[in-house]
Amino acid sequence: MKKIVIGDIVSRAWDLAVKHWPIFVLLVLLNSLLGSIGLSVDSSFADNLGQNPDPQVIMQALSEAVTVTPWLIVGVLISMYIAFVMYRMLRNAVVNGRPYENLVDELKIDITQFALFFVVNLLYGIAVGIGFMLCLIPGIFISIRWMFAPYIMATENVGITEAFGRSWQMTKGNFWDLFLLGLVAIGISILGLCACCVGIIFAEVVVDFMLVVAYFVLKPVEPQPEPESIVEETTDFVEVQ
Repeated sequence: MKKIVIGDIVSRAWDLAVKHWPIFVLLVLLNSLLGSIGLSVDSSFADNLGQNPDPQVIMQALSEAVTVTPWLIVGVLISMYIAFVMYRMLRNAVVNGRPYENLVDELKIDITQFALFFVVNLLYGIAVGIGFMLCLIPGIFISIRWMFAPYIMATENVGITEAFGRSWQMTKGNFWDLFLLGLVAIGISILGLCACCVGIIFAEVVVDFMLVVAYFVLKPVEPQPEPESIVEETTDFVEVQ
């Protein structure tokens, strides 16, 4: 069973983020801005949240505070598209040493795979949300065991069930290491937030690279096809006296 070394993953993610930061900072910034299109929150929501901590009241207040508009749907789709493209570029940076060969080609996506990616993210978010509503521990457990599913769906030509199954298998026996890695990611995000709030964008790039690097560390080695046996033809020479 493969194990991760948190220090190595953070170090590699930092080096990759420093090397490729311009394109990924731009993508994270766009995702943050465009992902909130059409989202409006009532100012009284914070007051209701502070006055009554009951989970049911919080969920009701949240449903009333958030206004769903067609622009919100557009914003979510754009955000998902950027995340889809970004996952593929992160993979390229880790594997090939560069995010893309041709940016225009990298922005082209397969609609079917993108739709499956959207569904995986939706299911992942619902599962984690339900886990946190039931109790904090199930939410953390599900978020870690299925943490690679969206990335797998964006970069591998697999089905939804296989994406979740691969993530579940890869994280088996590495829960606590990944939990600590998640705490480190939160710490990096907090440090980025403290850097005049601008550093949070770069911190997000580092965290995203941490996910991809951890994926390749834990990814099972695919068996290489055995080379075809070469049949050597022998020729008997008869010496003629």
